[in-house]
Amino acid sequence: MITGASSGIGREISAEFARLGYRTFLTGRDEARLNEVALELGKKFGTESYVQCADLANGNDREKLVEKAAELAPNVLVNNAGFGVKGVFSETSLSAELDMIEVQIAAMLALTKAVLPGMKIRKEGLILNVASVYSFSPVPQQAAYAAAKSFIFSFSTSLRDELKADGIMVSVLAPGITQTEFRARAGIPDMKDSGMSACEVARIGVGQALKGKPLIVPGWQNKLFVFLVRHFPVDLSIALINLINSKRGVRTKT
Repeated sequence: MITGASSGIGREISAEFARLGYRTFLTGRDEARLNEVALELGKKFGTESYVQCADLANGNDREKLVEKAAELAPNVLVNNAGFGVKGVFSETSLSAELDMIEVQIAAMLALTKAVLPGMKIRKEGLILNVASVYSFSPVPQQAAYAAAKSFIFSFSTSLRDELKADGIMVSVLAPGITQTEFRARAGIPDMKDSGMSACEVARIGVGQALKGKPLIVPGWQNKLFVFLVRHFPVDLSIALINLINSKRGVRTKT
């Protein structure tokens, strides 16, 4: 089961699992694109795909998907769905930020809780939660987004320890700038051809998650960034973030 499967990293993660012979359950907001992905995976890899359209910010949609997750009891759950909100917090949309938290935190918690009973019975399973390199540092002008990603990393790391005796693996994928629609939706200027391809991120993420790696940071630049912000004092980490974002056209206020 893969959330946010209609585009970007989610779509490529779906393709990677299909390539490995997994049947896939695809969910996202765009039913037409989900059906397109399912058809493509069937033609390319000969695997079955199932589709359920759901807006994870909508409580009714989320509840129906959680019920389906409990019914299907998948071997693998990928909590990938998410979006960003850019801007000074005092000026951004509270509604958009609350929706973001519903998608990235509430849905992740509910779906994870729903699939765990089946995984515990089978004594096997994989949960792959997609966070970000921003999980490890405060990020001015994306304050709520970075905080949500920090939650995902902390929760996943704790859960991994809780489940290790049950044979269930929990991994966190923390990509950096990736060539997807994410930045356009968040209102962040797009730098053509910058960052890793979604296909490469998915290949690394799925491959290392299946090997049981707890934290997966694809690409040497992202690894360097994570190393620096985890070891720098907070003020220096924020200065580095502001410098990087200024190069990307994301202005910061002082």
